[in-house]
Amino acid sequence: MSTPEAATSGPIGSFFGRIGRSFLSFRAPIVGLLRHVSGVWHLFLLTTYYSFIGPFVGRSKLRRQLFPMLSNVGARSFPIVFMINFLIGAILVIQMGPVMKDFGQTGLIPSVVALAVCREFGPVMTAIIMTARVGASYTAVLASMKINDEVLALETMAIHPVGYLVAPRFLAMVIMMPCLVVLSYIVGMIGGGLVAYAIFDIGAESYIQRTTDGIGMIDVIAGLVKSVAFAVIIALICCYYGLITEGGPMGLGRNTMVAVVSSLVVVIIADLIMGAFFIQYVFA
Repeated sequence: MSTPEAATSGPIGSFFGRIGRSFLSFRAPIVGLLRHVSGVWHLFLLTTYYSFIGPFVGRSKLRRQLFPMLSNVGARSFPIVFMINFLIGAILVIQMGPVMKDFGQTGLIPSVVALAVCREFGPVMTAIIMTARVGASYTAVLASMKINDEVLALETMAIHPVGYLVAPRFLAMVIMMPCLVVLSYIVGMIGGGLVAYAIFDIGAESYIQRTTDGIGMIDVIAGLVKSVAFAVIIALICCYYGLITEGGPMGLGRNTMVAVVSSLVVVIIADLIMGAFFIQYVFA
């Protein structure tokens, strides 16, 4: 005579048990993702307060931290941003030029390069560079402070860690990213212009004229809007993973890797969404 316990331990019970385990294993990553999204959103609210309200009510030591951060994020990042975007402009001409020459449209090379650099490559490549250079350092520094209980020490001194550690890094990224993107526009077009002159004999005057004719202020603004969004994403995600680090050096390395990868994935997703929006409602 079978019992309910025997039925649940038989083939039917095993079948539903596998379904349950599969559901739990599928649900766990989603719950973890939602927990991290909630944590980043909470950090964004606190960072916004300590960046734009805290300094005026005496609850933030922002001025002491901000200017060294601006130098680190902006001036020290410029050489690598210069080199990468210069090469991107050159690569665009090398790759597109022969195809456009086959169709007799070499005169459009400056316009195409300018549009590609302003709308897409300038903001995205700069964001990738800043994630690798600055975002990783944000995570590593904050993670080291968390592991060594320096964050706890700030709390015991009645100094909010977000106001003292995150807000200056957040503002430095938001301020300097658009500046670097504007420089990436210029550098990318210069790189494209030099290659266009060397290979397709497009003179400097002609290149500049066709570049200015091919882009408008809306193209420049669209790239700057992207750069601000990317700066917010990189700063928040990298600082968040630094502040939740546990497990010593192993945890530091793991969270630094996760912060960089997560930032890049979210930046590309944001670029897709904003690009579709601009194409549909701004550039149309």
